Order: sequence, then structure tokens, then C-alpha cells
Amino acid sequence: MSGLLSELRQQVQGLLFISESESLLEPFELPMGTSAQTPSDFLSAQGLTSDQPVEQVTVPYFFRNMVREDVAGAELAQGFTALVQWLESNLQELTVYRLGNVQVQAYVVGKAENDQWLGLKTTLVET
Repeated sequence: MSGLLSELRQQVQGLLFISESESLLEPFELPMGTSAQTPSDFLSAQGLTSDQPVEQVTVPYFFRNMVREDVAGAELAQGFTALVQWLESNLQELTVYRLGNVQVQAYVVGKAENDQWLGLKTTLVET
């Protein structure tokens, strides 16, 4: 496990992403030599077929409600603000891929200095 992945695990401790459910944020890394630069690259690196619909959104858009104290509460908003700052400081080419409709698998992914792609995954429930 890379040092950044270990740091990321610490960053997400105690954080739950709130949609119509509450879900853990799970750090992950893609196999070395794979890419997440495009949706099809990401699907391929995850071993998924490219016929699956993928929505790509920005990191600020994805976390927009989680960093608002009036939505998430002060403690959670502070934790998510710190997480976004960590992601922006440590990863390049940050993006979010959303797979699915009602049970959405969301992947926040970026590239580390060593060209390793890593990030977070979570499940959102949107009815």
C-alpha cells in the first residue's frame, strides 16, 4: 500500500457520504500502469465493460453538499473540506466518475506524482 493511500485512509476516518443513505468512503488504487484519464480508461482499469453509462463530474460539484455546514453539520463539513483540500494538494487530474442510476457507484480519482491513480469509492442512493 502506498504512503498516499495510507494518508487517504486517515483522511476519511469517521466520514460518511450522505445521499439518501450514509456510505463509507473507501480508498482504492488502480493497478500500476493503468489510467483513469478518460471514462473508458477508468472502466478498463476497473475491469468493467465500456457499455456501462458513466457520468463525469468535478470534485467541487461532487462534494458541494458535504462541505456545507447547513447541510452536513459543522463537524462533517469540516472533515469533508479537509478531505477536498488533501485531494487537491496530493492528486492531479482529479475527477469523479458516477456509474449507475439509483444505486450509484461513485469514484473520486486522481493521479499521484508517481503516476499511480488512486482515490475514493462510495455508493450513493438516488431515487
